[in-house]
Amino acid sequence: MINICRWFFLGLYNIFTLIPRYLITGFICIIDPKKGEVLKYKGRPVIPIAMISLTLSVYLICIFFTSRWYVQKLKINYLTADILETTKVLENEKKEVISDENYEPGNDDKYANISFLSVDFDDLLKKNSDTKAWLKVSNTNVNYSVLQSNDNEYYLKHDFYGNSNFGGWIYGDYRDDFTHFGNNTIIYGHNLINKTMFGSLTWCQRESWYTNEDNLYIKLSTPTSNTVWKVFSIYQIKPEIYYLKTFFETTEEHQEFLNTLKKRSIYDFGEDINYDDKILTLSTCSDDGTKRAVIHAKMIKAEYR
Repeated sequence: MINICRWFFLGLYNIFTLIPRYLITGFICIIDPKKGEVLKYKGRPVIPIAMISLTLSVYLICIFFTSRWYVQKLKINYLTADILETTKVLENEKKEVISDENYEPGNDDKYANISFLSVDFDDLLKKNSDTKAWLKVSNTNVNYSVLQSNDNEYYLKHDFYGNSNFGGWIYGDYRDDFTHFGNNTIIYGHNLINKTMFGSLTWCQRESWYTNEDNLYIKLSTPTSNTVWKVFSIYQIKPEIYYLKTFFETTEEHQEFLNTLKKRSIYDFGEDINYDDKILTLSTCSDDGTKRAVIHAKMIKAEYR
């Protein structure tokens, strides 16, 4: 922000000091071409008005995009604060685990002290019927409602209320089943420079984050269930679709997929992953925008409403 202000005022200074001089000189060159021929740069004649017009255009375009970015950032901050303020989000001390007939969470005693996240979705669903879940990642800024459209493009450029916004919103892959959960539940979000949306998710690549056991439990609440997922892999990779698979022809293919995700991790979390585990994938861009920052976690606890 300091650099933006610095260049903004430097640009204004250049406009008020250089434009009048070059503008007047340019008009003189147009009125009297002979005088324009006298003005040379490296031996070539120049038309100052053309140069300054180009400079002014570029500057004004930069001001426009910077202003739009700042306004939309404010909108995202306002929306986030408003939704958090009007949504009842509770973390229970302990909850009895109730599994559906198709799911066995494993050794629940091991995770008995890990609390669930419970959210009242009534108001959220009234505001946007695309609301499917609420996601929280410890020691990051990720504490958002999760939306889902019939494609993976809409909420890249639209906010919670469906208004156009470059920051988009947190959203689930159109193939996700937030009721029963499939082999791979995928959630996306932009890596924004102000660390909203999934901008803070890259903090999970810091040793201080992933070596803290308390940070490894990701909590997801939906209108029909509350679940806890434990991280088993964190990494960066060039853009690809492999880790975004949700369907597998055979159990061997599925197990190989899970083994690959685990091997990619920058840290060995010591978690056993089997093809009957349900996994959660969080995906965003790396800080430099050239790669994907990815987190995988497996479901360890679930309660169904």
